[in-house]
Amino acid sequence: MMFLHSPIEMTYRPEFEIDNEILTLVSDIAVLVDRIPDNDAPPRDLRLRRNNRIRSIQSSLAIEGNTLSLEEVTDIVEGRRVLGNPREIGEVKGAVRAYDMIESLDPYLSEDLLRAHAEMMAGLVDSPGEFRDCEVGVYKGNVPVHIAPDSEDVPVLMSDLIDWAKNSDIHPLIKGCLFHCRFEYIHPFVDGNGRVGRLWHTLILSKWKRVFSYLPIETLIKLNQREYYKALAESDKDNVSLFIKFMLRITLAAVDEYVDEISFHPKTLDIEASILRNISNNPRITSAEMAKALGVSDRTVKRYIRSTTEKGLIKREGSDKSGHWKVL
Repeated sequence: MMFLHSPIEMTYRPEFEIDNEILTLVSDIAVLVDRIPDNDAPPRDLRLRRNNRIRSIQSSLAIEGNTLSLEEVTDIVEGRRVLGNPREIGEVKGAVRAYDMIESLDPYLSEDLLRAHAEMMAGLVDSPGEFRDCEVGVYKGNVPVHIAPDSEDVPVLMSDLIDWAKNSDIHPLIKGCLFHCRFEYIHPFVDGNGRVGRLWHTLILSKWKRVFSYLPIETLIKLNQREYYKALAESDKDNVSLFIKFMLRITLAAVDEYVDEISFHPKTLDIEASILRNISNNPRITSAEMAKALGVSDRTVKRYIRSTTEKGLIKREGSDKSGHWKVL
């Protein structure tokens, strides 16, 4: 197979525009994070932290095609026997090991990046914890979506990226996005680039605010997977503004959801009950229609619909456009 390569810049100088949308998103996230008390790191509800970590792992692997459910991943984490594809089970175990290292990893050490990949991909690739020595690309069917740089350039490109991240004084919320996008462009490993890139984004944020070490940002990426890949594809190595905005919106939603979860109030039960009542009365009701009826934002309703679905109280039958809700 022949691989085509574009000229490689060996010094990483990200070019992007910090417009009003980016500034507003960064500000909104920072304000929400500041509402999380210091004694909530680690969180008072350790079960919430554990469940969020499992959601992160299951979602990040599902993005890569792993078919194990949240319940099956939970069983593996808790040491129960699961009948399934051995490779997929191995992927879960590797991801658990890598995410369990997050407190001790330094995002600005190449050695730690390789160590995390070694744990993540042990038993799944021939050389876990080593940069690739072959050429790789991302394909959609037989069509190349992205051809990665030459393997011989990978060590220098990764060293350059890590040095930039270590020395840059840009806000961590933006730095994490830039690292994530550039990492996927370089594609430094034979396999595991997506899951390690998302882990490293989380790691960079967690060194700014510890709460990010257990926020399930990957779950929201999975729910918006098509937009995620589109943002990566359209944000080339010189202009990553689209990807920054996408990831900041995802991050804001994850923080907003967590703040809501740790701030229990009767309204939580009221909204869930109202959603169930509205669906019972009109199974084809939209989230926008429910938001208007409840007097809350569409994003809030979607968050409660997701949590109510995860609790097994409702389920969606059919497509988003022509399907309907069913109360269980």
